[in-house]
Amino acid sequence: MNSDQTSNAQKELISFVSRFLENHGSAVEKKEDAWDALLPEDLAKSLETPEHIQFSTTGDGKSIHSINFGSSLLDRMIGIACAEAPLLSCKLDFDYLKTQGFDRLVNEQFSLNGAVTSVENWAKINTEYFLVTCRYLAQSDEQKEGLVSVILNLESGAYVPDMLEQLDIVTKNYGVQRVEPSWDQNRIDRIMSLTEKNIAEKINLEIWTFKESMNRRFRRDVLNMEEYYASLRKEMEESLKRPGISQQNIEDRQSKIDLLPDELSRKKDDLFKKYSIKIKIEPAALMWIKTPAVKVLLKTMVGRKRLDMSAIYNPVTKQIDPLVCQGCGKSITSVFFCEHLHALCVSCRTSCRVCAENPDLKKTRK
Repeated sequence: MNSDQTSNAQKELISFVSRFLENHGSAVEKKEDAWDALLPEDLAKSLETPEHIQFSTTGDGKSIHSINFGSSLLDRMIGIACAEAPLLSCKLDFDYLKTQGFDRLVNEQFSLNGAVTSVENWAKINTEYFLVTCRYLAQSDEQKEGLVSVILNLESGAYVPDMLEQLDIVTKNYGVQRVEPSWDQNRIDRIMSLTEKNIAEKINLEIWTFKESMNRRFRRDVLNMEEYYASLRKEMEESLKRPGISQQNIEDRQSKIDLLPDELSRKKDDLFKKYSIKIKIEPAALMWIKTPAVKVLLKTMVGRKRLDMSAIYNPVTKQIDPLVCQGCGKSITSVFFCEHLHALCVSCRTSCRVCAENPDLKKTRK
């Protein structure tokens, strides 16, 4: 490692330690190559240090605690920092926001079945997204682990997968203060429900080959076991035909033959449990993103009925965010409408949940 790399690594280390101490309520006085810190009692106990300590990346002096890479003190700090998923805030900056061409984007991106839509108006707004990264562990006879991320628009609830790849190249201003968004419980529950649903779908895609491998092995072992028990049954039935076998032995062996199907069924259940996949998911990082955007107001005609809709132009993806099925919350680009003009996905179009949950709605809309 050259001197520039070493210098950058030391700067990152010092920055991490400083932010860790300050975020956990410590008073820190920075010096040239060391710093004094007054730690809260609980933090001092967790770090196994005095409440008043002095840190240094050089570790010179018996009274100074070393904070180098690999040091036990740094490992304890990292353990505490990773114990809870951090919530970070950031603001996105754009020199230019699109102000025209929304009709083309709507026509290119969406299929509004049985409807005709046009852009009636637009307005610059500030909107919010929520980026969630989760660790998953899929366990069976083997295991697979990894990270998955989803990003949701907090206003519409739309899942915007294309935004993840583009986010790295956008100018971001990170908030260093503790993030305390003013969300009520209903909003939190809605965010968590949508997040869990999209995370689960993404993990299923990630472990598809793993699941197929476990299924193949399960089918192989079941087939081998069935062949074994079929062979065993045949062998035991043949033994009953041998001359000189007593009636008691015949009855004992026949009772064992009669038990073979139940024994095979139990063995299959054991194999099923062996190859069943249990998935553990836990949040690893959360980011609250605030960004300028454009809200596009749409006039949608379904036959002779008019529906006013809105969509959000995302300056990160340079696309309009997907719409959201009012029945199940799934993000959609192919939209169907029930007789009461609820926007639905293909799965919900034959049975609108919104209408079912609101019996006061009339069967026809006048």
